[in-house]
Amino acid sequence: MDLSVVIRCGDDDRVFRCIDSIDEEVDVVVSISENKSLQRRLEHRGVRFCLSPRGNLSITSNIGFEIAKHDKVLITDSDTWFESNCIRRIYDALRDFKIARARLMFKHSPRVPLSRLVSEARDFVNSLPVVYTPGIGVRADLVPDIGGFLFNDPVPYAVDADLNYRIQRAGVPVKFVKDAIVSHDVVDVWQDLRAAARIGMGCMASARWLSNHRASGDSVSSIVRELKGVKPGNLTDVAKSKGIRVLLYQLMWDMHFYAGRNFQWLFHRPKQGVREPADSEYSRLEASRGRGKHE
Repeated sequence: MDLSVVIRCGDDDRVFRCIDSIDEEVDVVVSISENKSLQRRLEHRGVRFCLSPRGNLSITSNIGFEIAKHDKVLITDSDTWFESNCIRRIYDALRDFKIARARLMFKHSPRVPLSRLVSEARDFVNSLPVVYTPGIGVRADLVPDIGGFLFNDPVPYAVDADLNYRIQRAGVPVKFVKDAIVSHDVVDVWQDLRAAARIGMGCMASARWLSNHRASGDSVSSIVRELKGVKPGNLTDVAKSKGIRVLLYQLMWDMHFYAGRNFQWLFHRPKQGVREPADSEYSRLEASRGRGKHE
């Protein structure tokens, strides 16, 4: 099968469960932070890997994407696994679409308090018509349509929100493959709320970059509102489809999101007349990386 699976890993041992769930003959690339023990284990199993810096999911994703052997690439995380026939269904969708998204399902466990609440809240988010990772398949010819790059290096978190914004603005059709299932490991409340703050920070970083670099002329505030998945107008639907407990949890999640967003706004504001450091870093990385097969 002319498809590459890129697994964003950090240094997570759960990556081997993800690898074991791959039920097709595909090219596999694991994008990891430096970890000698993990590297030896991957080498022992004959799995290709690349090293990426910690703390920036965009760069981690892009490095894996760029060394993939094939022009069809499925991107996931080490804390996920593929259900039967998921890879085949995404592959089939990529014949007619430049981007396809699997259905992401968060698991829950009675051993992890409130994990069902997290699972239900994430299930609502992932039911929205947005391109969120993990579990997206992309073709290399998508890249020229969305600005010449896949993920946005200056955006360390909420990297999929930035990608989704550019896909929507470019008017690229997306195939949502509901019977292609990617399962996500159990997440506890505190993990999820910490992630909410990071996502808020990432959305603000993305909004600033997009406002400065895209031709739309949209303001930072309008872009950051668009980047958020569950918007105020969705809250009634949350209550109707998931119940009051999930709505209350979503409101708590939103508070952490806004805290992260405001922290990024207040403490990482660019000085007047000076570009943000992320911009120069982006330019440096783009210049050093080039286009390769994704030109």
